[in-house]
Parts: sequence; C-alpha cells; structure tokens
Amino acid sequence: MDLIIQRLNEMNVEYVTATVKEGGVNVDQLFFHDPDGNMIEICNCQNIPIIPLSSCPIKKLSNLPTFDQKTMPNSLYGKGSSSKEKYCGGEMEYVMMESLAMNIIDISF
Repeated sequence: MDLIIQRLNEMNVEYVTATVKEGGVNVDQLFFHDPDGNMIEICNCQNIPIIPLSSCPIKKLSNLPTFDQKTMPNSLYGKGSSSKEKYCGGEMEYVMMESLAMNIIDISF
C-alpha cells in the first residue's frame, strides 16, 4: 500500500485512505480517480477471512421458501455434501439473490 501511495504522490494524484475494522479484521482502503474520472479502490482484501456460504448458518425465517432435495437446484459444488449443507446454501442463495434484486430496483429508480 505504501508503494502505491508513493507512486500516486509522484504523479500528483489526489487520494483518500480509510481503514475498516470489523470482527477483529482491519482492511486498509485507498481511493482515487483515474484519468477518465472513474473511482478506483485498492485494498488489502487478503486480510478478509473467506468463509464458504454453506458453513454460514442463517436464522430460519418463515417467509423464506423451503428447499428440499426435489426443489434444490443441481450444483457442481454440492456433490458429496449433506442435505443440511445444501439446505443452508439454498437459503443463503435465496437471501442474497433477493437482496441483489432489491438493490438493483433501488438503483434503477
């Protein structure tokens, strides 16, 4: 990150830095605009722990559809996993897709 800051200073490019702290993990961020005016973000994202979605249990919400072996879509990654893991992954996929759809609707209006 220091090398990037040094190069930006050499090129007289304005930038802003930030640090995000969550769950004991610190992520340094650097923001600047490229010559076309696009905002660029550089971060040390390797500090963020990667957790598979199937290992993230979520609370059972009554308004979510239920997934079983018959309604669960086939997955290349699901081979050899238990039906409980597939169930959790299916619920998480549903929540993420619903959130994405709502965000897209908010952006378009």
